[in-house]
Amino acid sequence: MNKQTSSDIEYPFQEFQPVKWIPPGVSGKGADRAIFSIKRDHGAKGCFKLHNPNDEINDHRVFMEKVIIEYQIGGSTHNLFTVGDFFEVDYSFDEKGEGNIMGDIAERISRRITKYFLKHFSRHGKTGGIFDQRFNPAERNNFIVTHTDKYVLKIQNYPNLVLLKKTGFGKYGYENIKELDGLFDYRYKGKRHILVLESKLEKVNINGITLLNNLFLPLKQLFPDATFTYVLFTDKDSIYRKRNRQRLRKIKQHPLKIYHELKKYDIGVLYFTFNESRDDFEKMKNHLITQYRSVVRLDVQLYGKMVLSDRKIVLFDGGETPRIKLIKDHKHGMWREVKLRHKLKKV
Repeated sequence: MNKQTSSDIEYPFQEFQPVKWIPPGVSGKGADRAIFSIKRDHGAKGCFKLHNPNDEINDHRVFMEKVIIEYQIGGSTHNLFTVGDFFEVDYSFDEKGEGNIMGDIAERISRRITKYFLKHFSRHGKTGGIFDQRFNPAERNNFIVTHTDKYVLKIQNYPNLVLLKKTGFGKYGYENIKELDGLFDYRYKGKRHILVLESKLEKVNINGITLLNNLFLPLKQLFPDATFTYVLFTDKDSIYRKRNRQRLRKIKQHPLKIYHELKKYDIGVLYFTFNESRDDFEKMKNHLITQYRSVVRLDVQLYGKMVLSDRKIVLFDGGETPRIKLIKDHKHGMWREVKLRHKLKKV
């Protein structure tokens, strides 16, 4: 086993770090038999549900807050994606944007699980506030979290952040050196720990040295009182070797290299894996594209007798009974369908 130092013992996430050991029954001599394994994952069991705006769950919600993807974890239900999100994101909901869509879903799930993990991790810990009293949730984008003469950390598109370096080039003389999927401020036994989140659905091609130079060394200047942890969310195949995975949980060479490079600077790692499969992410992506087309993009042609006004369209399919009724939301300029209640005819 790895020899623990005093700093390791004080570090709250030590049980989640790769550990060196010799599995029983492994042939070879001495150090040749040793492997690195990860004993624990986040342990949170989450699941998703797909909805459309007309589902029962959305009956009493305003249009922009209608849930499209719901995520359940630990007995709690969260809105992973709503109608309003269609108007907030900066990618397209078509074939060209498929990679961005799945990447965004992965970020949202990983943030939700990380929050749950920290909230339930220890009675000695609590999540803190990365923002000070200047923070206004209504004007959060482009909010500067903290800065030095050389670096600036600001919200780009909440909750994503961007790290800027003063180079004399780019806008205002600063250049983007790293985008952050999430940043968590955690206090454990009075000490400050900052966890930096990154999610990857594709191959983990992260360079540990670049990660140090463009992320953690600047963050150490921005938050000199904090201990840092790198949280990488990805699939099991990117972290573990397939052979005897359930028994050995042997870590692959590349993530192990990243761990060693960060550990030299007292930066821990949490290699967390998604509960969802690749097919699950494909299902969520396809569902969002379908719902986007039905809610936002496609024109609708209506045939039949109509009653029109500036805020209402009623379509009749022969006779006096309306078939479709649309009400206009003046705030967003969109039409939404309302349920029709037909009285039963007396025989």
